[in-house]
Amino acid sequence: MREVMRWPIWLTFLVIGLDLSILLAIWASLGNLATAVTAITLSVSTLYFYLATALTIEIDSTHLKAGRANIETKYLKNAIALNEEEMSFHRGAGINPQAFLALRFWVKKGVKIEIADQRDPTPFWLISSNHPEMLVAKLDT
Repeated sequence: MREVMRWPIWLTFLVIGLDLSILLAIWASLGNLATAVTAITLSVSTLYFYLATALTIEIDSTHLKAGRANIETKYLKNAIALNEEEMSFHRGAGINPQAFLALRFWVKKGVKIEIADQRDPTPFWLISSNHPEMLVAKLDT
């Protein structure tokens, strides 16, 4: 199973709108050449951040990968699908500073996965997911 969470369309439009407002200010004060250079710079940086902030979750028979982190599935004890309210609690008042967090603010649901490795001080992973039930089902198999 593979899930990729990129910016939602509203966030994409917000960033493009901010880019355009910067371009308008540059054009009004510095002219066409500075605006062209800024447009190229903003386009490249916006595309970079769009790709770099995507969260990819991959599960195969032996490993779970969330972003750059990975763990063998034999060290996973219990996976629980979290609805919006439960996820909000774990991201806010119920946050555990020792937990591994792979969160994206635009994704409201997620999965809490307990770690069974005694050598690992991390009690659980909290991962944003648009399809937490599918993720839990895949981890239980």
